[in-house]
Amino acid sequence: MRKREASTDPVEHATRDEDPVVQGILKAISLKRLRPGMKLGEIELASAFGTNRAHIRQALSHLASRNLITHIPNRGAFVSQPSADEARAVFDARKTLEAAAISCAIENLTAPMAQDLKRFLKLEGPHRHCDRWDGLSMGAGFHIEIARLSGNPVFVKFMEELSLRTSLIIAQFEPPGAEDRTPHAHPHIAERILARDKAGALEAMEEHLTEIQARLRFDSLDDHVEIATIFEDLGIVPKPKTGRRKR
Repeated sequence: MRKREASTDPVEHATRDEDPVVQGILKAISLKRLRPGMKLGEIELASAFGTNRAHIRQALSHLASRNLITHIPNRGAFVSQPSADEARAVFDARKTLEAAAISCAIENLTAPMAQDLKRFLKLEGPHRHCDRWDGLSMGAGFHIEIARLSGNPVFVKFMEELSLRTSLIIAQFEPPGAEDRTPHAHPHIAERILARDKAGALEAMEEHLTEIQARLRFDSLDDHVEIATIFEDLGIVPKPKTGRRKR
């Protein structure tokens, strides 16, 4: 029997992104409760989320497909631990892709597209004071919106992938209490795009990504923490298991 290949359907990927286990793990990483290199045991996760190991394996496989989890043979799944060089490579790729997306977006900008960008900025505003993962997710959405405005679906696909990886790099390596200047950077970038100021928009984006990269610290904590405790602290309560009635 042939092994079932992982789906590349974007709709299925989006559905898996909403899986409570996937969301719980992403949030725990963003809040620095799950650290780079930390092992994710199937039994412990199944207990924490009140689900079965098959469900956990599916969630971990999905996260691995996004390069957020690393599977090591005979050892298990671990939170991915990108090196400083890998993180720099992601930012270099982002800068190249962002520049191309901005250039195309400005060249193709129409009045309805301009309204879409303005609406997105209004949606992003209320999320600035939400928890860190919500803020990172919404911030990534701004960059994906620019890629969408470029009219190039390949830009959108790559921006989705790189934005997610960047969000996890930020969540893992940003020091507690670091100042996030995104609330000021995004409106300024959008303002330059709407003004069709390509040079200004490119400069603003370069400064934005450089500032994010500069505040990262590539060190991690090795303190041992129980998986169950992490998710209990995040308010995740396992669903009660329903046993079979004895006859």
